[in-house]
Amino acid sequence: MNAVLLHYAGYIRSFSKVNGQVNAEAEDYVKQQPIAAQFKFRYDR
Repeated sequence: MNAVLLHYAGYIRSFSKVNGQVNAEAEDYVKQQPIAAQFKFRYDR
């Protein structure tokens, strides 16, 4: 998961800008979504 977040770090930072400045809360929220999604995925199938 860390490799994915590092790969997309520039995109995440770019899309988390509000009025031209990086919004840290928005950036953290975007990073948390794929982490939360992996726990919903069923690996037993």
